[in-house]
Amino acid sequence: MIMKNLPQKYLSDKNRKEMWKDAKKILKKLDNDLSEIYVIGSAISKKKNANDIDLAIITKAKSNKNLAYPVDLIILPNNEDHNEYLKFFKKYMKKKYGKNVKPVRLK
Repeated sequence: MIMKNLPQKYLSDKNRKEMWKDAKKILKKLDNDLSEIYVIGSAISKKKNANDIDLAIITKAKSNKNLAYPVDLIILPNNEDHNEYLKFFKKYMKKKYGKNVKPVRLK
């Protein structure tokens, strides 16, 4: 299935255009395993400064009978800001899940 482009009305400023351009590159690499993709959140709102592009992705399954659970995936650029995001996640998880819960690095 060919992925459509985000409608121009949601690409109202330079920041949103750049974020969408980067998100499209990632999505194209994953496209064969994806069934549907929806853009959700602030990127398609009238909010002045969208910070990211939130996506709801439906993956292809071998069988509809298989149990499947949603996975939250956050893709960050490897730049000077990524450590600040990781600090935020650690603080958020501590507040939400308790003082001993923190991100676990897998790679």
